Amino acid sequence: MVENNRFDTLDLRPRIAQSIEEMGFEIMTPVQQKVIPPALEGRDILATAQTGTGKTAAYGIPILQSGMRSLVLAPTRELALQVQSDLDRMCGGTTPSVCLIGGAPFRDQKRALKRRPESNVVATPGRLCDHIDQGTVHLDDIEIFVLDEADEMLSMGFSEDLNRITKVMPRDRQTLLLAATMPKGVERLAKAALQDPVQVSVGGGRSKVADTVEQSVLIIPKRSRAQAIERLLIRYDPEACIVFCKTRTRTEELAKELSHMGAEPLHGGYQQKHRDNVMGRFRQGRSNLLVATDVAARGLDVEAVELIIQDDMPQNSEVYVHRVGRTGRAGRHGKSILLVSKGVSRRIGMLKKVAGQLDKEPLPTAAEAEELQTLRLVEDMLGNEPSKLAKTAYKAALETNLTAEEIALAAIEMLVHDTDENNNDSNKNGSTALALAVGKMDRVRPKDLVAAICNDGGLNGNKIGRIDLLDKISVIEVPSSEINGLVSALSNSKFRGRKLKPRHADDWEFAYR
Repeated sequence: MVENNRFDTLDLRPRIAQSIEEMGFEIMTPVQQKVIPPALEGRDILATAQTGTGKTAAYGIPILQSGMRSLVLAPTRELALQVQSDLDRMCGGTTPSVCLIGGAPFRDQKRALKRRPESNVVATPGRLCDHIDQGTVHLDDIEIFVLDEADEMLSMGFSEDLNRITKVMPRDRQTLLLAATMPKGVERLAKAALQDPVQVSVGGGRSKVADTVEQSVLIIPKRSRAQAIERLLIRYDPEACIVFCKTRTRTEELAKELSHMGAEPLHGGYQQKHRDNVMGRFRQGRSNLLVATDVAARGLDVEAVELIIQDDMPQNSEVYVHRVGRTGRAGRHGKSILLVSKGVSRRIGMLKKVAGQLDKEPLPTAAEAEELQTLRLVEDMLGNEPSKLAKTAYKAALETNLTAEEIALAAIEMLVHDTDENNNDSNKNGSTALALAVGKMDRVRPKDLVAAICNDGGLNGNKIGRIDLLDKISVIEVPSSEINGLVSALSNSKFRGRKLKPRHADDWEFAYR
């Protein structure tokens, strides 16, 4: 039975077989074993499988083996680029492909299509529709059509684009539809696009976290998360880590706080070239800490990712599975830690069906972090052979009448980063959110809120930041160092007879200004 799971039993073209062997492919994953044989026979495929199970190779190998012109649709730019890269690697560069994504120069894509009209096409739906409108791409000779992460494309609002794209392709084609889940929308799309498909399900219809990922929850206020994340990185010392944030603003703020650890932010607001450069460095191991939004990191396939940290409660269970699915891939072990505030910890129950076991993550203490850093520093010194320059510098230092101990301590001091001191300064100078139980329905205005905070709370007006005014509550940005005093000072304050009921709104994301 094991022999039938091997790639070398597929009788692939020599160049493809050589390339996938060089990529380390030996044993097919369950989804590959179920999809590749019928796909090679030209059958339509409807497959559901959780993330990280090898779906790209499952449809990529049949495409390349057939030699027929194909179109692969992906929901995001990053996934499209990843698919193109994987196809190029699997064929050894012998089968050209063109990637059509937003954020990249339209003119360059038009030129590539004109120069290689027979190329396979990997695209996002929106940019492909742009090319269809401009008449710069022709799909009338597409013989294999792949919808990768079809459920995600529908959830992102690409339904009309998919219908347009499907109509301009030949009806007599092979179609492969792959998704992590099978909601009603995907079922309708499959019924319209597929003909007598082979149905494949790996891991059940509901997307779940892979067994290779250990999951835990750490309850901690938002103002302390940068420090907590730093200590978690020290505790687990991952080869690569992704920190997921809900908004672009939070992504940039957190990456800045973790910049001394090499963090780089990634979100859809950056130019495509910048995003490519950031992801390129992460894939190549030149950076190992990525702070990203969910959309930006979708499709990011880096086997070295050992740790996932979620800076907030995900919007739903599918987002949780997507985030956690960036680690524990291809059978490797991974770790995921979800950070939540005490007030929203009750919502963790919604994740149980997809997460399974969720352990409580203890907060690393300053002493633990310092001890681990010390041990690793000593290990690095023991394994380091002094260079000629180091020996020369040591001799020169001795000639200044410094003792060997003084020289060693000075050298170590240059390497040590005092984590707690830096984080305490950051918290002292940072901001947080103060929520009050009055809003638009109470006809409260921003200047009324400022007056209350200044008069009753004793805060200087120039220390007040952004203000979000909602129907029943208002949220004000104030210095983190002042929040406890304000909550106490305003506890008995009223606006037009209504109590303000001040509280610390840890997880509030202010509207972008």
